[in-house]
Amino acid sequence: MRSRWTRLLPVMMIAFIIAFMDRTNIGFAIPTMGKELALDQGALGFASGVLFLGYGVTQPLGGWIADRGYGRALIATLMVLWGVTEVALGYIETPTQLAVVRFLLGFFEGGIFPTLLLFVRNWFAPSERARANGVWQLAYPLAAMLSGPIAGFVLEHGTWRTLFIVEGIFPIVWAAVWLWGVAASPREARWLSDADREALMARLNRETELPAALAAGSSLTDQMKRPAVLLFTVAVFFWNIGFLGFIIWLPSVIHQDATLSQTTVGWLSAIPFAAAMVAMQFLTRLSDRTRDRRTFSAGPIMICGAFLVLAGLSYATNTLTTNMILLTLAGSMLYGSQPVLWSIPGDIVPRHLAGAVTGVMNAVGVLGAFAGPFLVGYVRTMTSSFSMGLSVLGGCLLLAGLLLFSIREAGPRVAADKLQRPGAAVT
Repeated sequence: MRSRWTRLLPVMMIAFIIAFMDRTNIGFAIPTMGKELALDQGALGFASGVLFLGYGVTQPLGGWIADRGYGRALIATLMVLWGVTEVALGYIETPTQLAVVRFLLGFFEGGIFPTLLLFVRNWFAPSERARANGVWQLAYPLAAMLSGPIAGFVLEHGTWRTLFIVEGIFPIVWAAVWLWGVAASPREARWLSDADREALMARLNRETELPAALAAGSSLTDQMKRPAVLLFTVAVFFWNIGFLGFIIWLPSVIHQDATLSQTTVGWLSAIPFAAAMVAMQFLTRLSDRTRDRRTFSAGPIMICGAFLVLAGLSYATNTLTTNMILLTLAGSMLYGSQPVLWSIPGDIVPRHLAGAVTGVMNAVGVLGAFAGPFLVGYVRTMTSSFSMGLSVLGGCLLLAGLLLFSIREAGPRVAADKLQRPGAAVT
């Protein structure tokens, strides 16, 4: 049964790395694409953000389809569609074409996130889920670290059009690996022996869901009215402002030091994400051991917010070393706590609606993803500095943490008579 960790999760992780790179590679193409197509800053900014509108539209629909057992086929189909769309970006000629194709790219990627969360819920017991999410959500820091070198290599040997075409081929190829490597649930996994399947199902059945995950309400509307679900949804909105704002503007913030080369900025930008990979392992293990999602998500998020506010207030007078320490601590807490954060829906949402409810939650959160980069850019325009922008991101994260701390159902709930400790059963 180790294939859950060595086969299923790595295939999921690489699929999401590809998705993440495809939605963010426009940042590497903008310098030459903008000049060649005579695109102004407004057109480029809209094209960068419109993807998230398409992404948000299909989140609930993708989750609804996955709830009905079609997640495996759904993701394979979406990978082919967004791959074709990414290739089409290599042939655009006008701002309108750019906006339409970017919207479609987000539209086809929208179903992947709630489906992957549902896969984790189907394959892993409650006491394992944060760690399982921590494996495939390594995609975020890994993609942030890998996208620059890959894009740089392609652009060195081709054009911005080549970048889109080459990276568009990745998901089309990976769709075949996806169909080989994943199954929506243990019952559908052909690679499991009957003995392993029975042992895994017994492990999953031994650990009861938390009371909140068995809550009354058989419809999506009923679930979205629950205080815990509403609090999480609003928290994710403010969390996404900080999450996307941080990753989009980090290189530019570091590059305020005019003595740094682009290569140096690239390496420095990777440090917070490398630290996040380490923090992720500690936070997910602690969360699974205590079943306390609230403390190990809200706490680090608020620590990140505090460091960003501090960085914003002192950035202009700090040394480069001090600023990098602040940004690294902030980034490690923000990205390191993400798998714990997204383990909360598994504890508070009924299984039969998990995909759809999570899709709605993330669809609302995507509005924050759209707003974050805009807010920092607006504040920079008004103040001619990124310092206040960092404080705005920090404030949003502090608010997100407070909202998460208000979700009582996500607190520690270890009960010896109900919870099988990790490692006490077959893994």
